[in-house]
Amino acid sequence: MSATRTPFHFRLTAIATALFCAMAHSAEPLPINVEADSVVGTQGNTEARGDVQLHRGDLDVNAEWATFDQKSNKVTAGDQVEMTRQGDVLKGNRLDYLLDTKYGSLTNPDYAIAQGLGRGDAVKLLFEGDDKYRLEDGRFTTCKPGDNAWFLHANELELDYVSNKGIARHAWLEFQGAPILYMPWMNFPLNSNRQTGFLAPSFSTNNRNGFEFSTPFYWNIAPNYDFTLTPRYMSRRGVMLGGEFRYMQPDYAGTLKIEELGNDAVSTTRRSSLVFQHQQALTDRLSLSLNVQKVSDDEYFNDFGDRLSVASQTNLPREAALSYRGDNWQTFGRWQRFQTIQSTTNPVDEPYARVPQIGFSATPDWIKGVQLSISTEATEFNHSNKINGSRFWVKPEMTMPFIGSYGFIKPKISVHASSYQLRANSPDQISSTENRVVPIFNVDSGLYFEKESNFAGEEYTQTLEPRAYYAYVPYRDQSKLPNFDSAVTDFSFAQMFSENQFSGNDRINDANQLTLALSSRLYESSTGIERVRATIGQRYYFTDQKVTLDAPGRPDEATSSDLLLSVSGQVWRDFMVGYSLQYNGKNDNTIRSDINLGWSPGAFRALNMRYVQSRNNDIEQIDFSGQWPLGGGWYAIGRANYSLRDNKALETLGGVEYNAGCWALRLAAQRYITNDGTFNTNFFALLELGGLGGLGSNPIDVLRQTIPGYTDTYSKVH
Repeated sequence: MSATRTPFHFRLTAIATALFCAMAHSAEPLPINVEADSVVGTQGNTEARGDVQLHRGDLDVNAEWATFDQKSNKVTAGDQVEMTRQGDVLKGNRLDYLLDTKYGSLTNPDYAIAQGLGRGDAVKLLFEGDDKYRLEDGRFTTCKPGDNAWFLHANELELDYVSNKGIARHAWLEFQGAPILYMPWMNFPLNSNRQTGFLAPSFSTNNRNGFEFSTPFYWNIAPNYDFTLTPRYMSRRGVMLGGEFRYMQPDYAGTLKIEELGNDAVSTTRRSSLVFQHQQALTDRLSLSLNVQKVSDDEYFNDFGDRLSVASQTNLPREAALSYRGDNWQTFGRWQRFQTIQSTTNPVDEPYARVPQIGFSATPDWIKGVQLSISTEATEFNHSNKINGSRFWVKPEMTMPFIGSYGFIKPKISVHASSYQLRANSPDQISSTENRVVPIFNVDSGLYFEKESNFAGEEYTQTLEPRAYYAYVPYRDQSKLPNFDSAVTDFSFAQMFSENQFSGNDRINDANQLTLALSSRLYESSTGIERVRATIGQRYYFTDQKVTLDAPGRPDEATSSDLLLSVSGQVWRDFMVGYSLQYNGKNDNTIRSDINLGWSPGAFRALNMRYVQSRNNDIEQIDFSGQWPLGGGWYAIGRANYSLRDNKALETLGGVEYNAGCWALRLAAQRYITNDGTFNTNFFALLELGGLGGLGSNPIDVLRQTIPGYTDTYSKVH
């Protein structure tokens, strides 16, 4: 093909150039289309100048000049180059690019890659295959064009959107024009996938440990194994080293977590914790469960735990269990001990160890229309200073339900038979053998009524559901029986419709009583939204109570229980109401009341109020919490839990969040009471940079635990 030169503007047609390229390089799977003011073609090479536009498949190159070497399938272009490929837009001075391997380079690039999710500039950009880039003396951000809030600078920056991993060497972070962090090496995810490398450092401060700083290292061993190593520096105490190993297989999964502080500068002792949890399906029907937890001392969670662990950790289990599931039957075996966490201001009764416990239950289908079941258990109980012994019990049951669209009636008879072999554990205790057999009868019944109505143009369905429950349990003297695992349950609607007021199996109350309750629901027929649910109920006694546990029973003159009332529902739009009441009519006393109000009219908007008062637990508290937008990307968060009886705050939390699109800021402070009666104060500050994670201490878990309806203002939109 001879050279073509024109003294005037001429567009060489894309079709002609495509035909040339196809004939000159027949092995090329895709043609190359070129348009330019001037094109010169020689054997194996093409040179174009003036407003060059090159197109091949999903690749477009615009430049002042370009050459194409057919032998190597290489494009070279300059002086002002714009390259687009699969949504990526790259601009620079000189492009060298191999079309087959997608390797090459671009000098002085400005780039927007991954459909605009990442952008930046550099001295040089190297193409290393599909969606793989290496930048020399470059910077990277996920902010939109025109927003230069933050950049990651690096001498060498790798962006691999195939594995979604970024690696930076000799890197530093710039935020609002100021350097804030240097790291000789760091990696970061380009999406939410896991990858090996240092996680963003965390720092915080509190009144017990002083300034805290940690730099977790995450090792993504395999898709189903990972390990996180976390050095944690505390200015008042020293360096704690923590590690968490997680594993998952089709038949088993688990977690091993260890923390250790070699020498606490405050207590001058070694502090440590261990958590090992494992679940495994040994066969289709046989499963194994392990749960081992241990801390070095009673103050561990007060010093190093969060609010949830301080509130909930009292008895740490050390247990192993095997269970087998058959057809209509199952059995299990358990070995269980506890470490009891307590203090002088918060004493806790140490529970019995079960060494071992074996149980069996079955629901045989022998008689049509009759529900049969049997449960049995044998346990060896062990305690350091209480009477020890073994307990065996068996409980067969038979129920004959009659169920229709209008209601139901379910009579049930059962027998609870127990045998104890007791061993003295001190001189003031007596070894003995005790037996108990208690027959039990109850009948549960109810009716359903429905009514359709129309209000303000909306169809509603209203229900009326009366229910009656009668229980008869004859008295058996149980004063000689130990208390291995029984306790008095709280009086509630669930307890009103149960035959035994005690949990566990060491106490079975005597009963000759009738529970009457009435429920009503009002819900929208078209949407099913329940606008109102109301229930009222009371239990009536026909005999005096004789079986008690750790406290006197009800007074002999009592002929009825306290009255229970509950009202709840979405009464208006997004406004939720809940109210419950336990009222003693004889003494005209409110035993317990609970008021819940909640309004959540949309995302990032939630206001809550709760008032609870209980004479049984001697508490009267009020709780306010919420999250609300302030405008301009700012959100307020807070909670206040106040004891009216003690005239002091039990927990307070306040802070703000800011969402700037490609970065976010969270600031919060929390103060709460611990098990030893003292207060912990924590300060949280977190700067989140889109695509890189967060710097600081993250209060998200605290916010979710303490503010009902809280929504993450940043990750929800990223």
